[in-house]
Amino acid sequence: MPYLLGVDIGSGTARTAICRRAPELAGWGPPETVVTDSPPAVPGLFRRCGDDVPVYWDKLFITPQALVVEQARKAADTVWERAGEGPERVAVACPTSWGPSRVGLLRAAFDDAGMNNVVLVTRARAVVERHQATGRPVAPGRPVVVCRIGRAGTEVALVIPFEPGRLELLGAAEADDLGGDDLAESAPDATRPVLEAILDLIRRTARGCGVALDDLAAVLPAGGGAAHPLVVEALAGAIPAPVIREDDPWLTVARGAALSLRAPGEVPRPSSPAGPVASMLVLPTELMPITDSRLGLGATEPGEIPPRPPLQVTAPIVGRK
Repeated sequence: MPYLLGVDIGSGTARTAICRRAPELAGWGPPETVVTDSPPAVPGLFRRCGDDVPVYWDKLFITPQALVVEQARKAADTVWERAGEGPERVAVACPTSWGPSRVGLLRAAFDDAGMNNVVLVTRARAVVERHQATGRPVAPGRPVVVCRIGRAGTEVALVIPFEPGRLELLGAAEADDLGGDDLAESAPDATRPVLEAILDLIRRTARGCGVALDDLAAVLPAGGGAAHPLVVEALAGAIPAPVIREDDPWLTVARGAALSLRAPGEVPRPSSPAGPVASMLVLPTELMPITDSRLGLGATEPGEIPPRPPLQVTAPIVGRK
């Protein structure tokens, strides 16, 4: 049966998810996780993409971006073996803060390896796609914080979701020395400084985008570090917006990457037999509703959208011609 494949390459392993064709839904079904047992990648691999220092891996010296391609290939091959056929399309999640130079280098590395059917999707878009597929979309036009806490790093992005497949990126920032390992290896009292550092990264990113925390529609944590029991509590205590997280946030990016490959016409409506496709942790539920009449930053009347200069609209990055 045809399927779409999403790949999230982290500092510890590559996680994968697939969406199978669902004829009864006239499109694609919910994402299914596929365990690939991929060998660990080099910590901070994405951070090294584009530098001139090769990586020593499997008795070879290769560029970091070539190693990203190799990790994605191995993950895709494992899924292929288990599914009995190859995917129709593949989406690989990449850092949201990347500019055209690094994206181009990775795109070229995939093309050089003959993987022209790979689409590069930002992690922030993958998280939003996954969240929208659960049947609890945020109000269109309202800013959302995506906080991906990986094993060795944290990424914060401010985005404005619109209809499926369209996302406005306001800004993104990364902390390469702050991640889930710092939370897992710390005593309960020592986790507070780590959580405060994550909150400070969110505050600085929002301030740099000109967005007040009171204007946020939701906070979407993802990544293995977001599974720490104190993360959602800390976010909810500092930001007056619903904090919405999957029960297994380490799979959110891979699932969202697979979902991002669906054409808009193939996305099931929330009322379809598919229904919500995940159990979500939502905290708090009273501070701000998921949807309300405010559509813009600082709007004074319902429906008013203040003027804003043109900003980047993210979309899948297709192969070169």
